[in-house]
This record gives sequence, structure tokens and C-alpha cells, in this order.
Amino acid sequence: MSNKDSRRVVVTGIGVVTSIGDSLAAFANGLFGGKCGIGSLSLFDTTDFSCRVAAEIRGIDLNARLGTPGTKRVSRCDLLGLVAAGEAISNFGPAFKTCDRDRVGVIMGGGAGGMLSWEGYRRAVWSGRKRPRASGLLASSPSTMADLIGSRWGLNGFRTTVTTACSSSATAIGYGFDLIRNGAQDMVVTGGSESLSELTFAGFNALRLMDPLYCRPFDKNRQGLSLGEGAAVLILESYDRARSRGAGIYGEVLGYAINSDAYHMTSPDPEARGMHRVMEKAIAAAGLHPDMIDYINAHGTATRVNDQAETRAIREVFGEEGSRRIHVSSTKSMVGHCLGAAGAVEAVATVLALEKQRLPPTIHLEEPDEGCDLDYVPNRSRQCEIRFALSNSFAFGGNNTCLVFGRGA
Repeated sequence: MSNKDSRRVVVTGIGVVTSIGDSLAAFANGLFGGKCGIGSLSLFDTTDFSCRVAAEIRGIDLNARLGTPGTKRVSRCDLLGLVAAGEAISNFGPAFKTCDRDRVGVIMGGGAGGMLSWEGYRRAVWSGRKRPRASGLLASSPSTMADLIGSRWGLNGFRTTVTTACSSSATAIGYGFDLIRNGAQDMVVTGGSESLSELTFAGFNALRLMDPLYCRPFDKNRQGLSLGEGAAVLILESYDRARSRGAGIYGEVLGYAINSDAYHMTSPDPEARGMHRVMEKAIAAAGLHPDMIDYINAHGTATRVNDQAETRAIREVFGEEGSRRIHVSSTKSMVGHCLGAAGAVEAVATVLALEKQRLPPTIHLEEPDEGCDLDYVPNRSRQCEIRFALSNSFAFGGNNTCLVFGRGA
């Protein structure tokens, strides 16, 4: 799981679609501008829910962005992923057309997949007004995203969908890193996609984990998370291969770690033992020391247990002095919790922070809660020297993944 004594792995293509920006450039502007993408939800009826807001993507014709027909049976989740993949491939450049398709893998993280399409089918059946097409159920599986990317661009290499709840796409990036590092693939298209759905929205409402206003990580008055939707796709390849073709490099994946809390199905270990260990192992796998890390893109869900546990874990990894030095922010305050896509969206935010040498803010942070006493970059981004950075993803079931990134060369 490390980049030491093996091929260096770099990011040479990025595509992203979220509620604060429907392209990499727009996302960067929203990210560093502290834009809030959380607002009223229109995809389904929220009348019976205590929370009626989410980070919904608006104002984009996804079918038009793809530019070709054949998307009638594709779910909203998969449309988002295809748009992000298309931008990543475009950013990668013309060399993508001549690559060995057998040596290009597709490793994606999945969540609820095309559940929104399934819910539309269900409503049509219950209404009795019109018999829906059974083909509408084809997009319900989380695995269709990887299959659609592979078939659309003719990619015949390794293909896998990772489903570890909120850490799915971060884990997918780690797997893609291994495939490049070990020489199993020349390139890997990796990331994740998620659309809002009534099922997930109802589930989080039932758990009483939703803030009726907006996500406020680490804030004393927070009431919970805000769900979001989006997609982010990164193209990974070896440093030597990228340099040989004169490619632009967005950033470098230095290593990662995965572990499990083995504690509870929905709540993180309040002692933060899993969070602590996964960060330590990731830093070691990257061949770094904790005092070399300057920024952490936190999991930062704005639930009390998660915020306090993650803060505690950071203090344990970096010590009292180191934790006062390090900068931490939660981009979920802007894009919401994108579930299966969260790890990939936040990985892109981390790479952009390194590229721009600028810290993304934690917006809506007015009064830090007890036990939340780090530099969370409140409300406004700022320039900062960032050498190395972590991106944390801590999922239901205690599925923890930590990615380590460095600047592009």
C-alpha cells in the first residue's frame, strides 16, 4: 500500500460534478470561494421528512453534456459518473485515444447506484397510470457505473466496483493506486458517483442524523449532516509514463491504508482507535513522518460523535504541538455528504489544495464545539504552503480509508 521502492503513481486527469461546480474549474472556484451547494430538494417529495434540504446538482443537462445518444436507460447516478469520466479523459489529453485498452482499468466506488431510477419505476407501478418499462431497472446496481465507463470508452482492463459505504470511492482510488504501482495496469480510471435518492434520504432522517438547515462540521450548534450528490473521476498512471509523454500532473498518490473499527454498524468508535491507526498506517505507507503532513481533508460529517472522534484521532497521530500546526477542513460543509462518491470528491479537493497551495474552508463554522479545537480553516480559504496532505473517509460499519497525496511534479 505504499509508493516506496515501486513505481510512482500520479494523477493526470480529473473530472468532477457537484452542487458547487459542474466541471473541475467550476468546482475549484466554488471550493476556494466557500460556496454552499446545500438548499431545497426537488428530486422527490420531502414533505414527510424533518429535513428537506440537500446538496442537489441543478442547472445542468447531463444528457447534453455527454453529447451522444443512448442514455435513456442510464440512471442519474451513472450520468453524473459518465460526465465526470468524460471530463477526466478530456483533461488527460489525446494520448488516451492511442493507449492499450487492455491495460486500462476501471475501479469505481458505489453507493446506492441507480436507486432513484428504481424509485421512479416503483411510483409508476403504484400509480397504475402507465406500465413502466422493466428496462428502467437495469441501472439499479452500483456496478453499472464501472461497466458503462468501460463500454463507452472501450476499456478492457481490470474492472471492479467497491462498496464500503462512505469510503467506497476512496478505497477504489487506493486499489487503482496498487494496480499502477505493481505494474498490473498502465492506467486506471477511478473514483465514484452518487445521486440523491428517497431511500438514503429517508434512512438518514430515520437515524436523526440530518441538519434541517445546512451542514456545520465542528460547530457547537450543528444538528447533523446534509446529504449530497456528485461524481469525481481521477486517471492514475505511473510517473515515468506521464513524464515520457509530457503530461501535466495534478498530484501524486503516495500511499493509503484501510482498516475497520469493528465497533458498530453506524457509529464510529468514540475512542477513535480505528481513525487513529488508519492515518498512522497511511503516513507510514507513504514513507512520510506525521510532521511532514500540512493539511487534512477531514471526513467531517457534522455529527457530534464523528467530529469529536476525528479531532481526537488527529491529536493522537500528530501530538498536541503537531495538531495545533496542522490545517483541517471539511468540504462536506459545501457539497454535503456524497456517500459513495464522497471519498473521490474529497480526494479531488485535496489534490486541488496541493496544486493551488490553498486551503479549502469549513464554511458555517461560527462557534467550535467542545473538544473541537483544531484549525478548521473557518469560513474563508487562505494561501498556505502544503507539502503533503491526507484525505480521510470513515464509513458506516467502521470502514476507514486514508489517502496520502503530494504535489504534482
